[in-house]
Amino acid sequence: MNGRSAPAADAKGHAALDRFLYGMPYGDLAAHGRKLPLNTAWRRLIHRSGAVQAVRQACGGWAPARDAPESEQTVTALVPGSGPNLDRVVDVVAVVGRTFADARARDEAFAGYDSRWDQGQGVMRDLVASDVGGVRCRLAPPSTLLAHQGLSVPAHLQDSRLQRVSAGLAAYTSVPHFVPGVLAEDAATTAPLDAETRAELTVPADSVFVLHDGVPFDAVADDADLVEAVGAGRPLGDAPVVIGGILTGLADGRLDSSLGWLLTAACDRRTGTPSFALVPVPFGAHPAGRALYGYAALLAFENWSPPPDLPRRDEASSRGRDRTIKKLARTWQARDGGFHQVHTLDYTPPPDVPAPRPVHREPGAERTTGTWRRAHVRPRVRYGIRDTSGRKIGPVYKDAAVLGETYEYRRRWLPRTRIRPDLPLSASEAIYVLDPAALEAAGPGPATAGGHAAGRAGR
Repeated sequence: MNGRSAPAADAKGHAALDRFLYGMPYGDLAAHGRKLPLNTAWRRLIHRSGAVQAVRQACGGWAPARDAPESEQTVTALVPGSGPNLDRVVDVVAVVGRTFADARARDEAFAGYDSRWDQGQGVMRDLVASDVGGVRCRLAPPSTLLAHQGLSVPAHLQDSRLQRVSAGLAAYTSVPHFVPGVLAEDAATTAPLDAETRAELTVPADSVFVLHDGVPFDAVADDADLVEAVGAGRPLGDAPVVIGGILTGLADGRLDSSLGWLLTAACDRRTGTPSFALVPVPFGAHPAGRALYGYAALLAFENWSPPPDLPRRDEASSRGRDRTIKKLARTWQARDGGFHQVHTLDYTPPPDVPAPRPVHREPGAERTTGTWRRAHVRPRVRYGIRDTSGRKIGPVYKDAAVLGETYEYRRRWLPRTRIRPDLPLSASEAIYVLDPAALEAAGPGPATAGGHAAGRAGR
């Protein structure tokens, strides 16, 4: 540990994680005039999702206000009695958890018929659209949905339950969108957006859940302290990765950039079992905030395929439902997102070996190495205007093309681009891979050339 004590190293790792998630120490969020993310997210969630109605019913009309002060109690509620009736305590977290318990049970049953999930191991790579359910049902384990009697539950356990149930509610009240594995690293490492682009960001639903293959933390963040902490298994566990997030929209469809959720996963150091967590984080220039903006760019500027229709099945009884889920789990429609109603990003991969293009430079300035350009948003790209059937109305680039009639200019999200593929990469080029062995042992780090390019240098 380079001579440093374990507590000092842990503190350094936690500070690096705070910079990754929040752009500042977590304790400084309040000093900057913000409410703590979890408290803010909790109140917004129960109102946006409609769970506040269940809370009001359980508490006889009371429910935490959307923009209440930090001191307002939102985890448990003391309901005064009248006459011979004693005061009673309502576990607000458990009440909210029951609103998505049935959906969670269906996801768990479906995942049980997938050999990758049936042993409780979970996956973080080579994901498919139907893995949305396997991830969602593990965000809020059944134990977190149970009611606790009285006020004897320790505060730190209440906070943990609040985090888990908040994550479950956020996931189950969001429309799932899946990014194919080949684009996972690009989605999480998109270049920072300018102010004009950020102003045009929209989301297709009130809340959207984005899922993709795991991207190593050190590919997302430019922070040596965090890379060191990841390699030592602190503070999240072994092989922590980013695998998506949740974004919400305003009433007019524009992105709500005040708060989002980052979906992370890490291995349990004892069992090797991956665990998943949704962390409420602010948008911004820090790594987690940049990743959320990258997801927003994909949602706003790219095309998404709707979920396929499922074969008709009868779910008249709970036993019939289990048989139906088992049959559906074997169909390609369910695997492609039909069971969980997942939208999938449309993407056509480029040729495996792109043809090198000649580059004309001044004498003495010829490049000797290639590099990568980070995924980014291009401001002016021609798009053909289509009719109601999806067909282009006219030419896009030919002489007969007319701006505003046959084509229009739009922003477009572009994946990472290999610059001068005819030249070798620089010896200092940072390349990151999600090493399968790292999921059971140490966290991932810089790999040798020939891996999947991502991360900092040359992007």
